[in-house]
Amino acid sequence: MVTILGIRHHGVGSAHQLQRRLQQLKPDLILVEGPAEADPLLSLVGDARLQPPVALLCYDEARPSRSTFYPFTVFSPEWQAIQYANDQRIPVRMMDLPQAIRWAMDDEPEVPAADDDQGKPRDPLSYFARIAGFADSEMWWEQQFEQAFGRHTPEDHFEAVMLVMDTLRASGVPSAFDAENALREAWMAQTIRKARREMYQNIVVVCGAWHAPALLKLESTEKDHEKRLKKLPKTRIKTGMTWIPWTNSRLSYLSGYGAGIYSPGWYGHLWENPDDQGDRWLSKVARLFRDKKMDISTAHVIEATRLATALAGLRERPRPGLQEMNEATTTVMCMGDTILLDLVRRELIVDNLIGQVPPDLPKLPLQADVEEQARKLRIPQTYFEKEWKLDLRNELDLNRSVFFTRLNILGVHWATREKYQGRGTFVEVWRVKWTPEMLVALIEQGIWGNTLYEAAGRYLAEEANNTTSIDKLAGMIANAIPAALYATLETIVDNMQSAAAVSADIAEMMRAVLPLAELGRYGNVRQLDKTAVEGLLEGLFTRISIGLPNACYGLDDDSAQHMFDLIRQVNAAVNTLDHEAWTAVWINALLQVSNKDGVSPVLSGCTCRLLLDARVLERGEAARRFAYFMSTGQESERSAAWLEGFLKGSGMILLYDDVLWNLLYKWVAELSPQAFQGLLPILRRTFSAYIPTERKSLGEKARAGAVLGAEKDNSFESENHFDHALAESALYLTIRILNPATA
Repeated sequence: MVTILGIRHHGVGSAHQLQRRLQQLKPDLILVEGPAEADPLLSLVGDARLQPPVALLCYDEARPSRSTFYPFTVFSPEWQAIQYANDQRIPVRMMDLPQAIRWAMDDEPEVPAADDDQGKPRDPLSYFARIAGFADSEMWWEQQFEQAFGRHTPEDHFEAVMLVMDTLRASGVPSAFDAENALREAWMAQTIRKARREMYQNIVVVCGAWHAPALLKLESTEKDHEKRLKKLPKTRIKTGMTWIPWTNSRLSYLSGYGAGIYSPGWYGHLWENPDDQGDRWLSKVARLFRDKKMDISTAHVIEATRLATALAGLRERPRPGLQEMNEATTTVMCMGDTILLDLVRRELIVDNLIGQVPPDLPKLPLQADVEEQARKLRIPQTYFEKEWKLDLRNELDLNRSVFFTRLNILGVHWATREKYQGRGTFVEVWRVKWTPEMLVALIEQGIWGNTLYEAAGRYLAEEANNTTSIDKLAGMIANAIPAALYATLETIVDNMQSAAAVSADIAEMMRAVLPLAELGRYGNVRQLDKTAVEGLLEGLFTRISIGLPNACYGLDDDSAQHMFDLIRQVNAAVNTLDHEAWTAVWINALLQVSNKDGVSPVLSGCTCRLLLDARVLERGEAARRFAYFMSTGQESERSAAWLEGFLKGSGMILLYDDVLWNLLYKWVAELSPQAFQGLLPILRRTFSAYIPTERKSLGEKARAGAVLGAEKDNSFESENHFDHALAESALYLTIRILNPATA
């Protein structure tokens, strides 16, 4: 005897009815819809170490990026069928088309894998839903089958499911992927026939409801099925499969057999409380609100339950569903505020539940090494995003930083480095979150080595050998050092020196300097030997300084803006390194650009400001250049560009230098309305980048106008100006303050 039980994937009512039906039928074999490769892993279902939600991960061992997930949770009918078989110690098998064959079908387009007919409806159940007055077929199915399991016997339930699907299929109603489904159903039917030939007497088949009618007439369809299956491609694809943790929030992903569920927390509640009329669910909602310090009383729960029940009655539903619960919650507990319902959706309707898998499952060596390191470093595989602040002076945090950086090199972004806003070069901030796709990426990178250290090092070395881009190689060095891949570092540095020796691209060299210079921020925290990097930087600074003046000549506005950013980056690198010889070489290059004709005014302004900040240019000379470019003889666009280059980054100089302030104030005041309107975008771009306190202070100074008497200040003429008479007049008073006994 063969009994076909059509279910809805992740259907709570289907799972309850399946439980009851299996207890009645007492089968000696259960066949479940799912990939045939999963059979060796089914024995773990029911093991206390395998806690749903979990998923079967199936991947192509030769191309691990080609993978698919088959998610399960405790109320998945397939899960309950497998667990029943294991509890009763009877055989259970997956009976669907092997995943290897499905991938081979994708590789051979002549084998139909899915329908191309765009006119076919994707949801056959919509016919019944419309007749019953439902706009949503999912809601119709929910009301008719999933929430009505207490009103019907298991026999009636599955008979009704079969009748609905048989009626649709007999009427010729098409569904999506008809061609692929025909092949899958032929394979399933052949699996059932094989089981019958093995002399099993009481076989139960658990499959998606749509497939159920196709598996009834096994004798009359056998020849057609054999003919179809002969067209399947031969494949040598070797698949790997394992259990991985899953989350409720990811159960909505359409993977594997395309089953998604958008309210896993709600369905989990219905699984545990099949007779709940709303009071238990609304009590959970009330408890959640109370935990969030909201004033929710027992009366709120009572009134919300009454409202949900009344709404269900008006809609002719047997009991309140999630729609009624949400409407009652919004009206009674949230006072009509739908924003608060987002909290209920996140915490209860979806529910942040994470599955667990046994630690001794077969793993690739790289995967096992990463999991072992994560265990030692106390890094949990959590699906909740969390910010980690690492103190690199602490050995544990330093090793965590190395671990995260190596994973990022392999493209496994378990943790993402964030910019640290505080002080100290020994602190790193990482945003940590694990997702199942990262396991696929990890498996894919297993070709590079059996340990994380080997894999990251070999991968980075291969990338370095396949590029001549100086800035890309610099980025690799910036990753190799915090990842403690010092053996690989030598290879990258050699390649970068070779690339720099033949490169004439000054901009590329300038982009490479800052990430290399920032390595100095680690200091002794990482116990780095930076000799090779310092030698590389010395060569780069020399080539940049020689080529910079010519590289700045004759640039258009966009190119000048790009060069402006690069000059500021290299200047920041020079300040970070604080190397006397390199600073001298760089200052000489800035002087040449500042004094060179044919250079964009934004670059002239930029170099003038950098030289002033470095105290190479006297304040008087800077004021004269400022006055020259702000004079009426200059074109207003040229003046604005020079001003942008001079002021961009910090406006503090205008707050403390009244001479420069008056020059700027006078220039703006003399602009015509048309010229001012045209220059406004440049001025706004310059001043909007300042921090709020600077903008506020500049605004207050602008409201006060020009600074009276600032033009008489001759302190800009010479840094060595000293008023001896003024100093002597204060000398007697100073002596008395310091030594009252002399008075």
